[in-house]
Amino acid sequence: MAMLVEKRFDTGSSIINYAEGPDSGPPLIFLHGLTDRWQFFLPILPFLSNRWHVYALDFRGHGKSSRSPPYRYIDHMNDIVKFIESVTDEKPVIFGASLGGNIALMAASKHPEIAHAIIFADGSIHRRNAKDVMVNYHSYWAGWEKIAGSNCSMEEMVRRVAEMPINISWRPHAKYGDGMDSISLLNKATNLKHVDPRVLTPYALGGSDDTVFEELTQGYDEEEIWKINCPILVIQGNTEKGGILTDESVAFIKERARNVTHVYLPEYDHNLGCYSYETASLLRVTTTFLESLL
Repeated sequence: MAMLVEKRFDTGSSIINYAEGPDSGPPLIFLHGLTDRWQFFLPILPFLSNRWHVYALDFRGHGKSSRSPPYRYIDHMNDIVKFIESVTDEKPVIFGASLGGNIALMAASKHPEIAHAIIFADGSIHRRNAKDVMVNYHSYWAGWEKIAGSNCSMEEMVRRVAEMPINISWRPHAKYGDGMDSISLLNKATNLKHVDPRVLTPYALGGSDDTVFEELTQGYDEEEIWKINCPILVIQGNTEKGGILTDESVAFIKERARNVTHVYLPEYDHNLGCYSYETASLLRVTTTFLESLL
């Protein structure tokens, strides 16, 4: 990991912080999910940087990137497209996790020549599923919005994350920290400390406000997936453990895109082992797919 260097890129409307590895091969760009940072991919970056020129980005409003609203899908996509056009010297593979996966699909459908391949890791392909997540997990978005970007001590941040109330209709009321160890809580607290709370506002409101939801997801249309002309690896986590990519969505993308490889990893939740550093299966799948592109 000593070979990773953090740099900055000015898109014209935001400053994107990113980590870059050595020039070991073709470009491979990593896009994290909502409330995360480029460090989400730390468990797999060292291995993949042996064969690829890795770039791991912080979305605007996340990590060390600028607090530059708005934080709509289209703004993230425009940042990524400008980054690719300015920084990489050939078409990259784009690995997008959760929200990052939506942005990767959106970029590749609107700019079909932008990517060599896409790795879509457990996101919501259908916009209606994204709204369902906002509705069902409203207490997460609203709770994180209150905590994000706080100037309090890390000790206090961890306490606030642990005590955040969770209200999901099919589960007993609980606190976010119930059943979590101290390191998991520290990880979430650290990520949230580096998030602009305004990132989370539309997610807290979008489940009940159609106007907010439409504005947030502006430009994303799953019906445009057919325009993507590069290979796509779809990695699906276990919905019973918290994965959000449904079988219906997998069937949808397989029917519409030209070259889709789908892998179901039942041992994983939505984070595909990256929070727990149990990434052997993720690395096996990712590496095999990447090697097929060389």
